Amino acid sequence: MTDSGLIVRRSVRYEISMPARLRVAPHHADALGFAKGVCGENRWIDISIIDFAAGGLGFIIEVFLPRNVDLELEIPSFLPGEAGTLLSCIVRVQRVQMTDRRPAYKVGAAFVDTSEAVMNDIEAMLDRLSEECDSELGGQSDA
Repeated sequence: MTDSGLIVRRSVRYEISMPARLRVAPHHADALGFAKGVCGENRWIDISIIDFAAGGLGFIIEVFLPRNVDLELEIPSFLPGEAGTLLSCIVRVQRVQMTDRRPAYKVGAAFVDTSEAVMNDIEAMLDRLSEECDSELGGQSDA
């Protein structure tokens, strides 16, 4: 049988809406910089995560990011009464698509930091999302 070239998702993707922030990873900071009006303190840019899976995530951002740039990502706790960061890791931009509703970009990024601690945090995040989807009517996951 020949390979059809069809890419099949290998994990469940959770469609979500959650705030996070990112900045250009230090090893790419010389190649990509933003004006002061674009970034906040310490070069952080606010984003909205729109999907999350074991291999990466999708997000909306109001500035263009080139493919293959590495980013530092921080996702704050989204559960009531919890403080802190749920996930802090490096992701790599895989695809960028301009949205048609507003001047923004839909970005797909892959997790590139595969240390045990980060993988445990990703798994914990997936467990929380699974619980949220199971407990909320209308929660969706897409395989």
